[in-house]
Amino acid sequence: MPDNPVTAVSDDTVATDPKDVTVAREHEVKITEEAKSSWLQKNVAPILAIISVSATLILFYFLVFTKLDPSVEKIVLYILGVLSTILSQVYSYYFGSSAGSKAKQEQLFKKWNGS
Repeated sequence: MPDNPVTAVSDDTVATDPKDVTVAREHEVKITEEAKSSWLQKNVAPILAIISVSATLILFYFLVFTKLDPSVEKIVLYILGVLSTILSQVYSYYFGSSAGSKAKQEQLFKKWNGS
């Protein structure tokens, strides 16, 4: 197994070492269960998720219900695109990704482990 946690599986596909995902999730669980962890350490992910969702909804509101200057509208659309990408990542993190992505991830894990 290569030392690098990210290994090219094919020209257009990259697999992440499943151990890295497991270690990251275990690390987050340890932080939330640790008595010494501060309130901020325990809640930073949900706070950032709430901020991202709120900012996306506010920009959608302004885009739909207000008349923006064309030069500002382009900037708002760009920022909205970035926030929409972040929003999809937030949903994937908290609610899981689509079934197709899950199946693809399982295939990549099998390939990584040589099964």
